[in-house]
Amino acid sequence: MLIKKKLSVAVLGAGNMGTALALMIARNGHNVKLWNHAGDLSPLEQIKKFGENKKYLSGIKLLKNIYPEANLEQAVRTAAVIFFVVPSNFMEGLIKQAAKFLACGVICVDASKGLDEKSLGLVSDVIEKNLPKCLRQEIASISGPAIARDMVTGGFTAMNIASVSTRATKLVRVALESPNLKLVATNDMVGVEIAGSFKNVYAIAMGICDGLKYPLNTKAALLVIALKEIAVLIKKMGGEIETVYDLAGLGDLVGTSLCSASRNRRLGEYLALGMKKDVAIKKVGQVAEGINASKILVKLSRKYQVEMPFAKMIYQIVWQERKSQEAIYEFLQKL
Repeated sequence: MLIKKKLSVAVLGAGNMGTALALMIARNGHNVKLWNHAGDLSPLEQIKKFGENKKYLSGIKLLKNIYPEANLEQAVRTAAVIFFVVPSNFMEGLIKQAAKFLACGVICVDASKGLDEKSLGLVSDVIEKNLPKCLRQEIASISGPAIARDMVTGGFTAMNIASVSTRATKLVRVALESPNLKLVATNDMVGVEIAGSFKNVYAIAMGICDGLKYPLNTKAALLVIALKEIAVLIKKMGGEIETVYDLAGLGDLVGTSLCSASRNRRLGEYLALGMKKDVAIKKVGQVAEGINASKILVKLSRKYQVEMPFAKMIYQIVWQERKSQEAIYEFLQKL
């Protein structure tokens, strides 16, 4: 059992998951600075005024040791642990800005879902590349079946934490673990990040199934196919195939795919109802990482010469406006 000590923590990204992580950390007695980008300061303003992030986590009262902070330097300057909880396509720019203010010894935690679209690299690699040398071994990644609202309302949650640094793993556990939130350690950063990134793509397909009123039999079969595709890619990219069956793999895939509140699942449901991608995105009202991830997944399948017909089908529906019912029926007939 870890001895709890009071930490200074920064959470960068005040969406639903960033706010939820900030609350879980604050409940452990740590001081948390919660930052959001200048284009969306309303969550910080709402927290200051109401003690609640009405935009992204309405109805959940936050603690007073969560301090909204719009200035990035002030948010990270004294932090011992920093959680990065922004969409993956914003990660490199944010890391470059934050790195200027970080002292040696700070733990950087990737809590985003996705890969870098330009380099097709892991977000943890993007973080490492842009950090001072003394911080490059102090990186961790957390991923698993963690629905933000369920987590903060007391539902037991378990996630994987991946890092090559035992110190990073220990400090993140001190910050975040509680009787209702457990972190299961692994050193397979590749597997954890790949599984966590691409479950969102397949969650879109589960939403399409819901929109088309397909039964659980169909969804269960498709989830098995999704796991197999992720497993092959993880192995090709140097990760451990066992991670597919861990919390960041099977756990997160099932949790996201079957959760009614899941942004990516809802996006798929709207696509199945005939909405165009941009209309469906507006209807969801938040970033659905599976959209860009579907494009990246197809690129990775080509790069590593991996056959991923399920992922390709999802890409065609999302980006090429292929009719959902026709695409899934044809795919199922080829099994």
